[in-house]
Amino acid sequence: MRKNTYIAAFLLGLSLATTGCKKYLDINQDPDTPQNPDASSVFPAMLAAIPRGTQYDARYIGKYIQNFSTNTANNAWDIHNFQGYPTATDVGGDMWRQVYFGLGANLNYIINEGTKKRQWDYVGAAYALKALMFQMCTDEYGEVIFTEAFKENTSVFKYDTQPDVYRGVDSLCRLALANLQRTDLNPASSPLSKGDYIYNGNTALWTKFVNGLLARNFHRTTNKASYNADSVLYYIDRSFASGSDDFMVPFDASKNDDSNFFGTYRDNLGTFRQTKMIVGLLDGSLLAGSTTFNNRDPRIKHMLSTSTDTTNGNGGYRGVDPGVGETNTLNSRTAVPWGDSLYANPSSTRFDPTKGKFLFKDQVVSPVMSYAELQFMKAEAAFKTNKTLAYESYLKGINAHFDFINRATFPRSNKVIFNVTPISAVERANYLASANVKKSGGDLTITDIMLQKYIALWGWGFYETWVDMRRYHYTDIDGTTGQVVYKGFVIPALPAGNNGKLANRIRPRYNSEYVWNLPELERIGALAPDYHVKEMWFSIKD
Repeated sequence: MRKNTYIAAFLLGLSLATTGCKKYLDINQDPDTPQNPDASSVFPAMLAAIPRGTQYDARYIGKYIQNFSTNTANNAWDIHNFQGYPTATDVGGDMWRQVYFGLGANLNYIINEGTKKRQWDYVGAAYALKALMFQMCTDEYGEVIFTEAFKENTSVFKYDTQPDVYRGVDSLCRLALANLQRTDLNPASSPLSKGDYIYNGNTALWTKFVNGLLARNFHRTTNKASYNADSVLYYIDRSFASGSDDFMVPFDASKNDDSNFFGTYRDNLGTFRQTKMIVGLLDGSLLAGSTTFNNRDPRIKHMLSTSTDTTNGNGGYRGVDPGVGETNTLNSRTAVPWGDSLYANPSSTRFDPTKGKFLFKDQVVSPVMSYAELQFMKAEAAFKTNKTLAYESYLKGINAHFDFINRATFPRSNKVIFNVTPISAVERANYLASANVKKSGGDLTITDIMLQKYIALWGWGFYETWVDMRRYHYTDIDGTTGQVVYKGFVIPALPAGNNGKLANRIRPRYNSEYVWNLPELERIGALAPDYHVKEMWFSIKD
């Protein structure tokens, strides 16, 4: 990171105001661009910036976890090929950009200004966003800059280990909770509701969100002797109580920058196709062992796209394998994510709220954390010691995802997710009674939990799914079934430079680290050709 780039454009006035131009600025104030903006005017931009990091880099993480694959053969990300000294590109560096530049010191500004004005609700919410972004950052890159993240007057920043960053995220969460629970707010200051379009200033919901972040943080270490399932359960029980608590970023879709990155207007999924893995999880073949209609998940018609040719035995749902690309022809090709029987974008470069499907519309939410996700996490945490609780949470997770798809209204009038009509009560009951869903805690396996969680996070929870897959090393065996946990996952034809390993991390952003911070990259081994397959600390068993 360069020493002067941590200040976002809309805060540039802060540095100018300290120069010899102060008098000039004092007599030429622009009310539309205040020199010391209130937290309420900065905070909305911070919320809008979250999808910038998550959705941009999801193009690559989504291929690692086989949510998507490319419709042509040998795509580098499909085959986990990102070794060697990187070229001058920031591909895979958008989360890094958002943590250190997009949100970065702007969140610090909200915290500092909010503290001066006793805007403890803004301070708490800003700490929550810092915790979220640093957690995702270390989950993606491994060792990252934390303690020196916003150190001034230097161009070389020390990297911290993952355990240190995890502890730092925990501390940020504690600060968030402490401030969100304060009642001595300055009544003259702008309330959080003025700048918060996620929870409309409801600090109780922000508190639940922070507890969810703590649950994520504790649950990362399932492979460690220090893992404490009780802590995970404790924070989940204090987090979301239903899907109405979900943290979702909405889009107005009035211009490019406030339109969903995955929507038709922005045209960023043109070569992306659903994989055989997600098709197999939803058509009955992987979970029930049969694609007969009774075993077909009713969510499939809302989440995936069908080809024109529906004669393949599962209703026409097709997918591609990573690195192989499209092998079908004509009307049997895998459809684009934006709709059934579509093989091209239906409305590129023009806003059309009627076009698109599922989470791939111009004006549809980008989820960040969901009740369903937390229930599956709870099921996994409880699995070894309390099968009854694990099974109860497993069923709650499935039903919560059905509710998520069926939801009738979203923030800021965002479009619904379901396709034409919601999933009916009969369809849901039939699915729960099918062979896809286990009927008791005694029959439940880790595979059941993780595959249902995979379905519930498909199309948005890319970071969480990648963490999960790496915790299970992609191909770990379920001790109960004797089969791999992630049934349907295909190991692509890996390049020689991977040494037979799948990707475990993405390299730090080129346009700051490989240009300005090479000594630190050399110290942590990031110049090695196979750095991208180096196992993460959280997934190493001890």
